[in-house]
Amino acid sequence: MNDINAYGFSDAAKRLSDTVNMHAIAGSWGKWIAVRLSDGGTDGVLYDSRADAIRHQLHEKLCAYVLVPIDGMTLRAAESYMRFVRQAYDAGFRLADPGGPDHIPALTREHARNQHVLLTK
Repeated sequence: MNDINAYGFSDAAKRLSDTVNMHAIAGSWGKWIAVRLSDGGTDGVLYDSRADAIRHQLHEKLCAYVLVPIDGMTLRAAESYMRFVRQAYDAGFRLADPGGPDHIPALTREHARNQHVLLTK
């Protein structure tokens, strides 16, 4: 499925890194791509949102969704991200949409202080 080359990176990660870097060089920052977890390929479409990318796939969990960063993506980052997404899906999780609701609400200073007081009693 995802053969690892002599450098420790899968072909899927290489494809992902190459695709993200191509879009970063082309100036498509802030756009989303849907990356097949099976082989690292894409449908060749840039999406305006993660939700749009998901909506155009056969099933959400067949792909990882990547926001194209201005500085591209290293092979190591691509490999790590694909491994993380596969493990999250295998464990039954859905990944949160950046800018959407968080799974765990942010802790305010007041809440942190209250927790500290409770934990040190």
